[in-house]
Amino acid sequence: MASDNETMERRTLEHAEDLRQSFSKRDKLYQLIDAILFSDVEIKIPEAYCDTALGVHAPMALNIASTVTAALSVNPMSITFKPIGFGDIYQQNSTLRENFFEASWKRQEQEARRQLLRAFIWSVVTKGEGVLKTVERSHTVWGQYSKMAKDLEAQLADDRDLDSDAKDRLYQARTEEAKLALPYPITTTDCPPETFYYTKNENGLTSVVECKEIPYHEALARFGMGLNSYGEVVKADSFDPRALDLPRAEWSRVMADAGQQTIRCIEAWDPKVQVIILQGPAQRGYTDRGTLCKVVPHSYGDPILGTLRGPYFHALGTTTDSRLPEHAGLSVLFGYLELFPLLDSLLTMQANSAYLTGFPAFKKTQPPGQIPGLPQPPYGTSGQETTATRIQPGQLYPYDVAPIDQPRAGADFDKFLQNVQALLERALPSTVQGVVASDTSGYALNQAAYLARLNWNPIVSNVEVALGERVGFESWLIQHRIGEKVYAWGEVEAKRNRKTISGQSKAAWLGIGPDDLKGVHRYEARLEPSTPSNEIIATRAIGEKMQLRLITYEDAVDQAGGNADEVEKSWLLHELKNSQEVQAELKQAIFSKVATIRAKNIQATGIPVTELAGVGPPTVGPGGAPMVPGATGVPGGTPGVGNPGQLGGMPPQPVPGPGMGLPIAPPPPRGAVPVAMPPGGIPGGPVVPGPPANYVGP
Repeated sequence: MASDNETMERRTLEHAEDLRQSFSKRDKLYQLIDAILFSDVEIKIPEAYCDTALGVHAPMALNIASTVTAALSVNPMSITFKPIGFGDIYQQNSTLRENFFEASWKRQEQEARRQLLRAFIWSVVTKGEGVLKTVERSHTVWGQYSKMAKDLEAQLADDRDLDSDAKDRLYQARTEEAKLALPYPITTTDCPPETFYYTKNENGLTSVVECKEIPYHEALARFGMGLNSYGEVVKADSFDPRALDLPRAEWSRVMADAGQQTIRCIEAWDPKVQVIILQGPAQRGYTDRGTLCKVVPHSYGDPILGTLRGPYFHALGTTTDSRLPEHAGLSVLFGYLELFPLLDSLLTMQANSAYLTGFPAFKKTQPPGQIPGLPQPPYGTSGQETTATRIQPGQLYPYDVAPIDQPRAGADFDKFLQNVQALLERALPSTVQGVVASDTSGYALNQAAYLARLNWNPIVSNVEVALGERVGFESWLIQHRIGEKVYAWGEVEAKRNRKTISGQSKAAWLGIGPDDLKGVHRYEARLEPSTPSNEIIATRAIGEKMQLRLITYEDAVDQAGGNADEVEKSWLLHELKNSQEVQAELKQAIFSKVATIRAKNIQATGIPVTELAGVGPPTVGPGGAPMVPGATGVPGGTPGVGNPGQLGGMPPQPVPGPGMGLPIAPPPPRGAVPVAMPPGGIPGGPVVPGPPANYVGP
């Protein structure tokens, strides 16, 4: 009702104003950090030196922030899901989840046209907190899909030539193809920390207010609002004469008169509803003036704990025990914020001193014609000539000329400058920057770099927790809000029906749906800000634990960054291929194939075998099997390369004949009398007596 909307609008604006007052010191701190990062801090220079002094801004703060952010985001994020049971089926489900959500994150970054992970870590490093926002947009990007699915269902229902099974298969195939061509139904973006206000208890976030500036054209068009002549946001269908909106062409004039190009958007979330309020130029600065645009009930809240499980995911920097927003999470630059402007001032003084002393002025030491040794009053007094003379190099003057010694900084200036630079180096030690001494050993360098990166471990841990919660929320959205299978392009286990990319990995559409998730949404995200030396040390530690049987094979593979089922299958296949039995079978199959190809080639020539072999009939090998003509040891054959009967110097292979390949008779049991078998006879057959010993044939 109208009264309910007015009450909600008033309470939302009051809550937003209370939060902005509570976070006022934090907002001022963020303004100072931005000014230092982007060299907007004003350097105070005395008025007399404004013409000669050059303001110098050292880019140390920006270099520190860029280096730390790059070190933490150089490797892509990896997702880990612990199997919910023991066995290959649960392990395969775990691998599917890990591969899919890594691929979905890449797809969300591609569709956002922004490096979301790097922007998120940049906020945590520089300001001490970062925020990611993940929402489902199936109604927006899948609007055509819903209509197409309904039309297809009606079309198949009218088709009498197909049975129910064929209709189900056809419906499933066409709808899945349609989803592959549509954008991903979940989107993620990074929120500037200075626009994020919240209240939380021991269970999590209880309310969130996001105050952001949006270009007025985009804001008014997105929510279907207008702008009146007073500079207030009004509803386009309002009947209040004061709330009549102006034509679109007049909006720019009203905004130009107010000197603004943006409209403030207040987006408030609690465990039950989302409220959006817009404030035009005439409504700013008031705690009770705004226009309610949208009220959306949602199911993102936890009904038991009374907190938000999404869509915001908040990570602090270096965590402290303070409950104040400006001190709860500290950035890498927090302890050095006063030193950066001081360093700029010192460098400006040093530059001004170098400028003044770099172009010296000269003076006359005695008047013209003065006899050396006689006392005289100071030159330039008692009416003496005091006009300036231009000094030209190489010219001789009848009087002495000496440079004027300009005032310089005191002896403590250089010491003070060195102390400031030494303090700032603690924020980013030289070993992390790659600057090392020539006599530093590799072990000492690795230890120094490791100790320097220990300051970043709290940041890494907090970021990993927030990213893991975000993945769990995305998994929950797929099961409870989307309710259908979604797809992302990513790397999978090698299979024959998939194309090879770069000859090493396999890629295909990965799909996951509610049947794969089954209500379990606990994931872990990992960042890998490590160096090769650290990876070698970690691998050795895992190997020693495996030898002592302190961890399982699956845990060892997970700690090394792999999937246990994929690694196990790959090694089983590798060992099977390298076994002697399989190698022998492969060789025999290859040789048989080559012999068959060569025999077909010989038959295709149409030349008799006797002519190819040289002379005589085809050679008969042992057991009466014919030999391939031209092979080594065959009459008329020529051994060597090029002989059609010789396969790369292999011994002659008999052509398979009758009886070849039959199993050999097993040996008799121990203690049994051997059965008499004539030469060439069959064991167990009758013995035919031969001719007499002195028999002479006819």
